[in-house]
Amino acid sequence: MMVRERTGIFLLLGAALLASVLAWIFHERGGRSIKHVPWDHPQVERDLADIVKDTLRVLVLRDPLSWEQRPGAETGLEYELLERFADHGRMRIKVIAMDRPDSMLLALQQGRGDVIAAQYTRRADQEGWVALTRHYHTVRPMIARMREDPLLRKDAGQVFPEKPALSIWSPFAMDVGVAKAPHAMVDTGTPEELLMEVVMGRRAETVVTDAVAGYEARRFPTLEFTPMEGEARPLCFAVRTNAPDLLHHLDAWLGAKNETTFRSTLIEAYQDRVPKAGALRKRSMPVGRDSISPYDPDFRKHGGGFGWKWQLLAAMAWKESRFDSTAVSGMGAAGIMQLMPRTAERLGVDSSLVVADHISAAKRYISRLDTLWMRAVPDRDQRLRFVLASYNAGPGHIIDAQRLAERLGLDPKRWEHNVERAVLLLAKPRYYMRPEMKNGFCKGSQVFHYVRDIVALYGQLVGMPAPAPVPTEVPPSVPDSVTVP
Repeated sequence: MMVRERTGIFLLLGAALLASVLAWIFHERGGRSIKHVPWDHPQVERDLADIVKDTLRVLVLRDPLSWEQRPGAETGLEYELLERFADHGRMRIKVIAMDRPDSMLLALQQGRGDVIAAQYTRRADQEGWVALTRHYHTVRPMIARMREDPLLRKDAGQVFPEKPALSIWSPFAMDVGVAKAPHAMVDTGTPEELLMEVVMGRRAETVVTDAVAGYEARRFPTLEFTPMEGEARPLCFAVRTNAPDLLHHLDAWLGAKNETTFRSTLIEAYQDRVPKAGALRKRSMPVGRDSISPYDPDFRKHGGGFGWKWQLLAAMAWKESRFDSTAVSGMGAAGIMQLMPRTAERLGVDSSLVVADHISAAKRYISRLDTLWMRAVPDRDQRLRFVLASYNAGPGHIIDAQRLAERLGLDPKRWEHNVERAVLLLAKPRYYMRPEMKNGFCKGSQVFHYVRDIVALYGQLVGMPAPAPVPTEVPPSVPDSVTVP
């Protein structure tokens, strides 16, 4: 009897061990978890007929290729595609914005949404949970990192992991369970969040899609994008498994010839040429032996008594107009110093484009901006950067950038690698639409280059050495959703 009991115990232990091994193998091979989760099956009956009577509810993440809300408009590649599908089917469409990808599956199965639009791809660990449409685009992996910067010391700052961060929600993270991503380190942040961490200097590298690289390269000139080894992934939309009519109509619409042509055009509109990798540029200008420009006497005459040498005005004029006194920008800025009409009027400058008057007005405007920033940025060298940025974009945008920098844990009194990073973020709705941002969208990449170029030109013209490198001090991570009073 005792032998039988022992044999039974051994059999039970063996069965338990085998079950554990099989469960581990199944999980490691990317199979579905044996443990059931609430979002692995539909919890409502809702298909195309119900949606047509009601509204097509689209679950999205705040991402430029999925959905972004702007003042008076909604954009995003996936949103625009589904908006067109809704128009085709004469349906109303409503966006349900989600904060986290893992909450989208439950919202879908509960009927709070009908379609997931989050650059979704087939995942072995979610096999059978949802039905996927035919793919609308194919993406390849790229690494995003900060460009080499001559203003950063290489021997200082935080030591980053050798491997780039890979979001577990990335299209390329589907095989992480079997260690098929040896060149990356898995992270629970979204691809968008990890990219913003790189922009702010809190991470060295992250993996993105080539579609993201093509879009964000225009916003963030500080980043370089390089291809990495990895398979291409098809991007799809996800629907409930009990919504076959919706799936069928989405597939038929995605496969229609005229829609395929339109989609190619739309995707191209969301892409741009990805600049070559390499160090951040350092601007210089051709200078004659005897003079900088034909207007040196005017620069000398009006460029004194405001705290900087007259060559600053010359550097600004070359950057603004290449010394062309008749230049007029598409925004209406005119003259050698490219003064906006309202600014010129406030400074008492008429429309005659007289060079001396414009140089004198620019000097007075710079002096006013210097006074404006004197208390907020006591260091004169740093204040010059804020003055130049304000001259280019208006002081309101730079005040917003300084406020945003402080909220993100950056130094609001330093320009390089601090406020200049925040001003880049003001091109993204998730930042410039915050309640405390009073002046809206700002083309931060233009401001970034403007300040750096003129500081470099000014140093060249007065024979000053380049600005001393600053340490790569990484501020503590501050969640994007935190509001600091």
